[in-house]
Amino acid sequence: MDREKAKHAKNELDRIIGKNVRREREIRNMSRDELAEIIDLTTSHMGLIERGERGATGVTLMKLSHVLDRPIDDFFYEHKDRPSLREGSNEDKFEANRKRLASLFAYLTEKEQHFALHVIKELIRLNHSNTTPNDIGEEAEETEA
Repeated sequence: MDREKAKHAKNELDRIIGKNVRREREIRNMSRDELAEIIDLTTSHMGLIERGERGATGVTLMKLSHVLDRPIDDFFYEHKDRPSLREGSNEDKFEANRKRLASLFAYLTEKEQHFALHVIKELIRLNHSNTTPNDIGEEAEETEA
């Protein structure tokens, strides 16, 4: 393969990877800033990867695979059948948010997780006055025990 063809192939792969990273991030309702912070990149670097203007290193791909809960090889292929966030149902969005919370909680200590759950319960209590505090998160607390 000559240099021009190799360069074209690399650029095409970078574009596909970037498109897949962006799609997976959007499915999870994550901002570019959030994803970049979690995997320890600058927001501008994350933008370059998503636009296919810069290739992702192997380490970055491993981090993306972990955070976005996708096999690493998923980033290398076009996925025309996978819905984007805008096409997904409310159930899909709920599941995406659940996965996003789970991936974020993985970076917290047990004590920080309990604190975060307390904050979420308090937000629900404040915003839904017809829900009693005892009704909030009973299922989550049962699974913690």
